[in-house]
Amino acid sequence: MFQDLKKGGNTINNIKRFREERGMSQTAFTELLPCSVRALARYESGECVVPDEMVYQMVRLYSSQFLAVEHLSNVSRLAAALIPIVDNCTLQTAAIRLVNRVLRFAEDHRDRQLMQLIEDGVISDNERPLMDEIMADITEIVRACTEVRIVTKA
Repeated sequence: MFQDLKKGGNTINNIKRFREERGMSQTAFTELLPCSVRALARYESGECVVPDEMVYQMVRLYSSQFLAVEHLSNVSRLAAALIPIVDNCTLQTAAIRLVNRVLRFAEDHRDRQLMQLIEDGVISDNERPLMDEIMADITEIVRACTEVRIVTKA
């Protein structure tokens, strides 16, 4: 389910796929949600933006945190910048990925490198490449944390 969320799919296509994966017609789907068949058809065709409330109801009804993340990333540039792109994976995979990222960070002594870089409160031009590497590692840890969080709420 939602295998291509990480590839920047859009909420419109994910709602349609979500409905079809459950073998539901538009009519059956809208009987459980606060929208009409016409409105759902308009959302699925891209004619209009899917309201937050509808996505929220779908997330709650079907326990699909992935849909929430994708929707937020598509409707808000700010959210897209802050919410990491995540994979649809099992809890086991997400947890292993998180532990591996944290262990690698520690083994590479990124924590110590970070402390040394920021000790004087200034990141110099020659320190910037290392700081960017450290931040990339931290971003991967945050991504893995988000995957675990999303999978455990599904």
